[in-house]
Amino acid sequence: MQRLYALAVVLSLALLLGCGSSRASDSAVRETVERGVAQLSEPQTTEQLHDDLVHTLRQLRGEHASTATGRIGRALAIEGFTWTLRGIDARLEMTRNDSGNLEASVRDAVRADRDLRKGARLLRAAGRSLGIRIGKQI
Repeated sequence: MQRLYALAVVLSLALLLGCGSSRASDSAVRETVERGVAQLSEPQTTEQLHDDLVHTLRQLRGEHASTATGRIGRALAIEGFTWTLRGIDARLEMTRNDSGNLEASVRDAVRADRDLRKGARLLRAAGRSLGIRIGKQI
């Protein structure tokens, strides 16, 4: 009887600890997304924003959400930050490689705009999944 009681106590503790870690795991994803979105509105150079996005993506890929909504939000955030990074890369290409070449500049500007808009839509969807309000400014 004591073994059964001890087993019940151990299982109860495991369940309680598991519930706490799931919230902690999802909150880590949520905090990373909030920090990444905040970086998008900070005044900084395009190169610095590129580096910040790479860091945010690396951090998000290393975190694991434990709830279904957390996993969906994480996946959407990774995709959103990836598209945003592609848009930033297009901006960098435009300034580095296209000086004097109007056609290439327009092509890179269109690509940057398209990728940044797609990234913003995905990040807003991630925010909805994670309970974060992300405005139209990104």
